[in-house]
Amino acid sequence: MVKTKKPMEGYKMGTKRIGLARVEALIENLKRDLALGGGSISGQKRATLVTTADVTLTDADSGKLILCNGASAHDITLPTAAAGLYFKFVITNVTADVDIVQAAVTEDFVGGVACRADAVGDTAVVGDTKVSFKAAQAVIGDTISLECDGTLWHVSGLGAVAASIVFA
Repeated sequence: MVKTKKPMEGYKMGTKRIGLARVEALIENLKRDLALGGGSISGQKRATLVTTADVTLTDADSGKLILCNGASAHDITLPTAAAGLYFKFVITNVTADVDIVQAAVTEDFVGGVACRADAVGDTAVVGDTKVSFKAAQAVIGDTISLECDGTLWHVSGLGAVAASIVFA
């Protein structure tokens, strides 16, 4: 009678110690998703970017909270449309206009912004190339969220008063 070994027989799991640096390297180089099984990750902060002058965003900025300091008028140019890009913009100073501009005129905004004051918001139409926080109407805390499907920038936003966020 031939005796066969059971899988992993003779191996003791958990006897080798590895350092934290090695564990971090293994996790960083992981090439697949982790299933947390109902667990959660806590203590994480969203990356932010404060704008005070003209800036062009990159794919690496995707997911950031963009804090728009409108102390002076400036443009924030989006990266070329690519599926999965997303940004949230919040106005923090309403002294001057802050424009969020598409990288190419072939890209389109779709969607619209609502108004908290029961007034009519604004809706994107074909040919609009920017969405703006308007100095005379915007209120600190007005927001615009953009998500890209690879061709179109899907817009949602909330302004305090009518015409605080407009498309052009």
